[in-house]
Amino acid sequence: MLSKIKVSLITKDKQNLEAPPAEQKESVLLIQLSTKETYHRLIDGFVRVCLSVLLFLFSTVSSYAGITKENLGHFYQSIVSVHTSVLSNARTAASLGVKREGNGVAIDETHILTIGYIIIEAERIEIGLPDGRRFPATIVGYDHTSGFGIVKPIIPIKFNPLPLGDSDTFDSNEDLLILPALERGAGSIVRSVSRRPFAGWWEYFLKSPIYTVPANGLWAGAPILNQQGEILGLGSLFVSEAIPSVSSPGNMSVPINILKPILQDLISYGRRKNKIQPYIGISSDDRNDQITVTGVSKGGPAFNAGIKPQDVVLTVNGSQVSNLTAFYHKIWNSGEAGEAIELTVLRDGAILKFNLISVDRMDYFVKPRSF
Repeated sequence: MLSKIKVSLITKDKQNLEAPPAEQKESVLLIQLSTKETYHRLIDGFVRVCLSVLLFLFSTVSSYAGITKENLGHFYQSIVSVHTSVLSNARTAASLGVKREGNGVAIDETHILTIGYIIIEAERIEIGLPDGRRFPATIVGYDHTSGFGIVKPIIPIKFNPLPLGDSDTFDSNEDLLILPALERGAGSIVRSVSRRPFAGWWEYFLKSPIYTVPANGLWAGAPILNQQGEILGLGSLFVSEAIPSVSSPGNMSVPINILKPILQDLISYGRRKNKIQPYIGISSDDRNDQITVTGVSKGGPAFNAGIKPQDVVLTVNGSQVSNLTAFYHKIWNSGEAGEAIELTVLRDGAILKFNLISVDRMDYFVKPRSF
């Protein structure tokens, strides 16, 4: 039974996965119910099942008694599904797809916090409420540095928000919750096992993300909560080694504290107003203690300067780099977007120098009509 549950959690998050006939039948039934009946059925029925699954899977965890059906019912009222469509000419269409879905959580009576890669360059957005209704939504703000995005429904809806917690001080021995939207599947009781830095191939770095086990396959934008329902972070990735150097499938979440200094900027201006990191448009990895270019974003600074896949980056502005963390920090420490950056690369045995003019990543993305 455990293996079947794990497989279902992972596979249900794949894009364009068709529901089994039993799930399709249930969906039709829910549509035929009134809003009130649907809500009570979901909260009273699904949450009961969700809780029983959680308690079954983690029955050896002594403190789960603090997580009750009533708590889950309250938390789930604040969690929505997020569905987006992206035009085929979007910069991120090839890497992230044109149909995306995930989760979000209400952080005030108007706004939904989600993970940014679900909504970036989105032409259409829908949010799914716990009672089964769906509404069109629009992008409010996006921040690549943190990875957070904010949306709101076009039709005014008063949400029941969850409070922002403190992602720096929670107890690593505390049982936490990863809760996807009701319509997407079961949540998980998890533990934080690491706060080590993360460097992503897409010019992305987090100093202290939250790594948790076991894995939840519906992680994208799912809030990670403490037992009081405070938001500690949002699910961003599945990782195979949540515990360093140990095979330990889990999730990586973006800590909520890095949202707090920029939250008002995102709501008021759609983006952060200060410390705009320079972007050069390179995908890379640091295996074998060297920076190898694995991709170059068409029309980006590196592409325009002549950088090519398989180039090995030796220096940034004259300083040697051998891992992604050092590579990114040398770029970002050169100044804000618009600064010139010199890269020295090794290509086919020859050492070449390139001068790039960095850009603001937000200017590189295709802007949807709603943003």
